[in-house]
Amino acid sequence: MADITLNAVLGETSAKYWEKNVTDVNDVDEKFANARDLGYTRLNYSRLTAIGKLANNDSVDIYKTQVQSNGKLSISLRNASSDDDKVLNLSKYDAYLDELKRKNDPAGWMEEQQKKKEEEANQNPLELTAPGMRIEVYMKKGGRDVLVGDSAAEKGTKTREAMDQILSGEYRAKKGEYYIKVTRAEDADQKDDVAYALQIQMGNSYKHDYVAMEASSSDTKNKKTSIVPSTTDYASNTLSAVNALQIQATRYQATAQMLQVGYLNMASIYNKNSGY
Repeated sequence: MADITLNAVLGETSAKYWEKNVTDVNDVDEKFANARDLGYTRLNYSRLTAIGKLANNDSVDIYKTQVQSNGKLSISLRNASSDDDKVLNLSKYDAYLDELKRKNDPAGWMEEQQKKKEEEANQNPLELTAPGMRIEVYMKKGGRDVLVGDSAAEKGTKTREAMDQILSGEYRAKKGEYYIKVTRAEDADQKDDVAYALQIQMGNSYKHDYVAMEASSSDTKNKKTSIVPSTTDYASNTLSAVNALQIQATRYQATAQMLQVGYLNMASIYNKNSGY
């Protein structure tokens, strides 16, 4: 599976950029006590990003953050299977086709819309951004790690509702220490490598981008007991306006290519069906 790129995750930003390296631990020693520290989460101040990978004999990654503000907490997970640009580009054609159906077949269109609403209500939010993955959020309470949200929990349960709120940025979090556990979904292939990006934020703006790049442990293959993962301090790097423009230009180029291919495909289908 392809790796997920940092540029695609960060997008266009003028925030000050900080980066550090963290070392993964294997399944034998993957515990809350050894969670990779991503730093502080503060309202309208910081955005935390972890770039990691679940590999062979590495089925779990655990991170932690100290939430310093009361307010709405947003946590997102994205893997290399998601294709945001493709979804965005095809939405233009979907909107066009949807409008045609609404005009030519109102009854069928209404029935289709109702079915979509029912499917969306039951859909796991991670199916779009991180298919085949699971995320759990815990909070330290009274010395215990208490489960707050679980994307794999049954629809309608408190932990599932809380996780849906977290993924949509509507969860009202309290100050404290939080742990984020990333795994593969039970029905996913447990052997394939899965590259992913985890992102944490409070509020609609941020001044600092803190990025943790996870490196595989040397003990992952032989399953020896790992030491507490080593961490280097965040190094200051300002993401310049030039770099931001380069990132955005790359995304625009990909969008243009997708639109061109989509147009040619639709034109070909039309010509075949038109009879001319």
